[in-house]
Amino acid sequence: MQLELDHVFVCVDPQAPEAELLKDFGLKQGRGRIHHGQGTANVCFFFHNAYLELLWLNNTNEIQSPVVQPTGLWERCRWKETQACPFGVCFRTVIPSSQLPFPTWDYDAPFLPQGFNIPIITKQNNLAEPLIFIWTGNQKPANYPSDKRQPLDHQPPLNEITKVRVCLPGEQNFSVGVTKLIEEGLINFHFGDRYQLELEFDHGKQGQLRSFGSTLPLIIKW
Repeated sequence: MQLELDHVFVCVDPQAPEAELLKDFGLKQGRGRIHHGQGTANVCFFFHNAYLELLWLNNTNEIQSPVVQPTGLWERCRWKETQACPFGVCFRTVIPSSQLPFPTWDYDAPFLPQGFNIPIITKQNNLAEPLIFIWTGNQKPANYPSDKRQPLDHQPPLNEITKVRVCLPGEQNFSVGVTKLIEEGLINFHFGDRYQLELEFDHGKQGQLRSFGSTLPLIIKW
């Protein structure tokens, strides 16, 4: 399949106090932005092939608009109250304009230029799964132009995200698109008692693990 990981997001508290946990761990924070019209904002941590986004609720009216509502971002950003899945996984197309082998629906993201949209694989209003979508750009962070370069050197030296594994509380009947991604090894799921995102770096060669506990439902393996 002509897809590769672009980024993952975790919904966090406003202004992302959880970012301090990642910086204390040794990650260097990159850029952040406000998604005008979508009602969210972020900070990001970049690696050679993909990045980790911490996403939070920034504007209650915008995030509940009819355009944004089908994404479930309103519920995802308040996941501790709603029990919605707080994660998103974005893939980019390796070959621009290549056809996807499964159905998607178009999200006319308000922060994008008119005429641009985001193909989303997760069914509308499905809050039990991550929001899985496609980005039509095809650049890895290591290949960003000089004016958009982000810090990539971290301690420990994490280079590439090589596996994404999501723990869901309860069995799911995955859609055709999500099932295809699982079959291709682009994303992995297991089932437990709470939401958890596991990111493996560099094929886990060092055999190390860091969990950020209940404050940030993230495990990093390297």
